[in-house]
Formats: sequence, structure tokens, C-alpha cells
Amino acid sequence: MKSFVLLILSVLILSTFNALAQHGRKPLFPLNSRPGLINITELSGGFGLKRVDRDYAKNLFSITTIGGIGIAKNMTAGIGIGFSFYNGGNLQPLFADLRYFFSIGVTKLHASIDGGILLNSGKTAMGRRYILSPGAGILLPVSNNLALNFGASLFTQLTKEMDHDSFLNIKAGISCFFKKKRK
Repeated sequence: MKSFVLLILSVLILSTFNALAQHGRKPLFPLNSRPGLINITELSGGFGLKRVDRDYAKNLFSITTIGGIGIAKNMTAGIGIGFSFYNGGNLQPLFADLRYFFSIGVTKLHASIDGGILLNSGKTAMGRRYILSPGAGILLPVSNNLALNFGASLFTQLTKEMDHDSFLNIKAGISCFFKKKRK
């Protein structure tokens, strides 16, 4: 898992320098504008922090997709679903996603927060869990409406009794921006 994290961080750093060196490419969406519709599909991997001696606390691998819309200047909100594979079984996250974008050249950075619930289709005795995941990331443009995205977050799952497990989560994915056609 540590080699996976080092690989993602290395790709992120090299891609950032490459994107900053490029000139003439149009930004994904102009600063101070609404981005329109957005789809974000990500793979993520995480390792547990602190207590890892129990099920659903040691490691995590997820695939998620988010459908969102621009709600204000440089801000999107969306709904996400996915599949999460833990050391103790599988869960399905259902969450809200809020992102704020800002630019450095053609590269977009974002701060995000996700919150929701983990659905338990396996009907295990673990009970309902809530999730909260603040994070940050970078979008590297591939075309005018497509970008690679990399990021990290602190993924925390809580129970009703306020017991929790946290993970350092590394993400990689694709963001697609659907712009309104101008007449």
C-alpha cells in the first residue's frame, strides 16, 4: 500500500510540473464562472490510521462516481455513489460532494468535502455508518472538457455511538465537464 501511495504522489508531482510548463491550452472553465455539469469518476485506496485491528478499519479500496452541477462561481455540488472494498467486507457509499476550484495557470486545484452514509448490502452486524471526507486535489487538463484528477483526503466513518475509523485516502480519476452550448 505504501508503494501505491508513493507512486500516486510521484505521478502527481511530475504531472503538476508538466501542466505548469504548458502554455496556450484553454482552461477547463474560466475563473469566476460556473463550470456547468460535471462527472467525476475516481479510484481510491486508503490505509487505516490508529486502530487497524478490526474489520472495516485496516485498508480500503473504492470506485466512485459523482454527478454534479455548478452552483456558484468555481463551485460544484453533486451526488456520488460507489463500491468500497474493506478488509472486513464490502460497503456502498452514498454521499454528497462539494468542491471549490481555483487556478494556477491551466491547472485547476480544488478543495472538497464529502458526507453521507455507507450502505450495507451484506447485512452484517456492523450497523449504519456515516462518512465525512475533507480533501484536496489537482485537475490536469487533457482537453477542453476532460481532465485527470489526483487528490488525497481524510476519510472518516462514524457510528451512532461516535466510534470512528479514519483512513488516509489517495485518489486518481477522470473529470468530465459538460458546458452549455452558446447560441
